[in-house]
Amino acid sequence: MNFERIKRVKSSKAFTVPDAIVSVIMVIAVIACALFVYRLPSADVIISVRGEKDIRLSLDSETDIELKHLTVHIHGGQVWVTDADCADKTCENIGKISGTWQRIVCLPNGVVISVTGDDDSLQWEIGR
Repeated sequence: MNFERIKRVKSSKAFTVPDAIVSVIMVIAVIACALFVYRLPSADVIISVRGEKDIRLSLDSETDIELKHLTVHIHGGQVWVTDADCADKTCENIGKISGTWQRIVCLPNGVVISVTGDDDSLQWEIGR
C-alpha cells in the first residue's frame, strides 16, 4: 500500500472552491428546469357579444376594450367589467375573474366573458 497517497487524501480539503462553483451551477440548473416544467400555461379571454362577435385575447395582456354598452379590463391576469349601462349592473358586481370556472355575463347587453385554458393548471391560481 502506498501510505503517502493515503496521507495526501486525508490532508486535502473536503470542500473546495471548484466544488462550490459546481454545486451552485447544479442548483441553478435544477431551479431553471423546475420553472420550465411547472410553469402555468397561458389562458385566453373570450368576449362574446350576442353570440356573433368573439374577441379572443391573452389573459396576460394589459388592455381595456370599450364595447358599445360596457368596458372590459384585462390587467394582471384578471378580467373585469366597468361602465355598464344596464340597470342591474350585475356584470360589474361580479368583480375580477381569472379562472376557467368563472364567467361574467351581462344579459341585457348580451355579453359573455369567459377564460379558457387548462383547468388543472389554472386552479392553482385560486388565491391570485
